[in-house]
Amino acid sequence: MNKNIIKAGLTLLILTSLLISSASFARPNTSSCAAGNTISKTFSSGAAWDLCWEVRDEEGVVLSDIHYKAVGATRKKVLGEVSLSQIQTEYDDGSADQFLVTDFGLGGNRLQTLSPSMCEGGQLHEEAGRNVLCEVTRANGYIYRYRDEVRRQGSKLEILSASSINSREFILRWSFLENGTIETGVGITGQFTKTTSDSKAGWTVTSENKISTSFTDHFFWRLDFDIGSSNDNDVVEQIKSIPSTDRLTKTKQTQTISSELAASFTPANKKFWRIRDQSETNNANQPISYEMVMLNYGQQSKGNSSYPWLKNDVYITTYNACERFAVNNPTNSCGSNVSEFVNSQNTNAKDIVVWYRLVHHTLPRDEDFSPAAVQWSNFILLPRDWTSTNKL
Repeated sequence: MNKNIIKAGLTLLILTSLLISSASFARPNTSSCAAGNTISKTFSSGAAWDLCWEVRDEEGVVLSDIHYKAVGATRKKVLGEVSLSQIQTEYDDGSADQFLVTDFGLGGNRLQTLSPSMCEGGQLHEEAGRNVLCEVTRANGYIYRYRDEVRRQGSKLEILSASSINSREFILRWSFLENGTIETGVGITGQFTKTTSDSKAGWTVTSENKISTSFTDHFFWRLDFDIGSSNDNDVVEQIKSIPSTDRLTKTKQTQTISSELAASFTPANKKFWRIRDQSETNNANQPISYEMVMLNYGQQSKGNSSYPWLKNDVYITTYNACERFAVNNPTNSCGSNVSEFVNSQNTNAKDIVVWYRLVHHTLPRDEDFSPAAVQWSNFILLPRDWTSTNKL
């Protein structure tokens, strides 16, 4: 066979392999939004959000290019992308773990078709001929209140989808509040069909005369922060308020995280992290930033000790396109799980990705049969010094 033909064939094979493998990468930061996949909302106050969405077979609905415009301020970018990158389910009776995002997927046929009644007062969005996304604006209660003279009710943009795996339903919900807050969560519902013979590993369901197996879900969120006008100049700070010995006072400590980090929340020290822009500030010359607030800390646990990725709540890394799934990640050019993504790379003034693990333990009740009531696991991204005053 002609050597040139062989060479051309090998080149084509390599290019094809690269194209196929690139489909498994996370969206690059320079992405553009496909036609019809933009969502934007301007509130009566003038505050506004805009973003892009897409559906992937594994993660289901993924949001990207998320911008917020405060009242009277310029539009600024907050996130390059946010996705649910893995759901690991551990059963209390020791049954084999499941990794739902990579084993089954939240997209494809798992992504449920939504009817108008499932999106009351909102707008349905279509993917491949099916309505799979609900966009709706809701009242959000008080933004602030001081006695009876000073008060303000707010609104929020909600985006919802639902996926069905093994008789359980997973509702992905993003709420974008008028004041710049983002609340992200996953709700579990559907039917709990797994049973056990061990009463210590479940709950007796009287109506069905069976023991329903209890289980723990580990939800790993992937947050690609792109604060401000540049994708690659963000800074991570760890902030603590450490109580004195007599607990009458607290001392604030702020530390810049200079290399990739695996860490956990410590409520006693009120530890949290914020991602700020290196150069952009508000009108008071304070760096604009977002901080992470956990809402379900009472559920947090480390899980199976043989799994290193379950040892921490937060993993902070620099952007790498092939670091897509927190567990069962393709290893052609990346680590297999998020604990391997943390490998001492510099994070100061870089493109920052935060991997955020939320835990929910379900001990079924009689009231969960059937279907089960929705149980939510949420966290908040809270603007810090995004504006110099409360613009609302």
